[in-house]
Amino acid sequence: MFRTPLFCLGSSLTLAFILSCSNSDQNHKKTDWSSGLPILGPMEILERKDGRTDTVFREMPVISLEDQYGVAFHHDSLEGQIRVVDFFFASCPGICIDMSRHMAALNAEEQKKQRNNQGKGTKAIGLRFVSYTIDPLRDTRDILAEYALRHGVHPSSRQWLLLRGKEEEIHRLAEQYYLLSAGADRSAPGGFLHSGQFLLIDPKGRIRGLYDGTNWAECKILQRDITLLQKEFKNK
Repeated sequence: MFRTPLFCLGSSLTLAFILSCSNSDQNHKKTDWSSGLPILGPMEILERKDGRTDTVFREMPVISLEDQYGVAFHHDSLEGQIRVVDFFFASCPGICIDMSRHMAALNAEEQKKQRNNQGKGTKAIGLRFVSYTIDPLRDTRDILAEYALRHGVHPSSRQWLLLRGKEEEIHRLAEQYYLLSAGADRSAPGGFLHSGQFLLIDPKGRIRGLYDGTNWAECKILQRDITLLQKEFKNK
């Protein structure tokens, strides 16, 4: 069996995604999938002896994480749910301000949607928001809990999680699994360089879309695509 590495996000495309302070237009191309959303991310094409091929996606690495309240977190707890993912740090003086404001708005609108659907007998696929801090030394539990509260996250809510872990593991997770930039940079505002993208992850853990988290118009497209994914997996 031969292994041919394949990355749906090619090197030139990836470079567009890792610019930390610039906005980029996103191409939302239709595919043959029922939702019309592509499947992106690191994968391998495995060639069989009979000439047929299988597509294998890179597995999520196992790392130690905790949320803003000090509760241990495991990625397995998100299985079967749609996720919106980003990377940030609480003291960021630049793009994180708009990113967190927009994530808070998305979270608030999702909670309102859930309240409106109560008692109607309709239940959509679960949706979670996940933000990884790339500066866990300064972003302690207390800092993250205060940051969450400031952005409208009630302590009893598990819908928007702000996660911290070992700095090098978080940076590696961003770059090798999510294919986004994250790292220390003395010349960058706040001392860190990171992507401004929101990622849409399907219930199988696959990347289905990337959106400029600093641009509310892009976030509205993200909301539309979340609905498409919910319909796709509801019909499976």
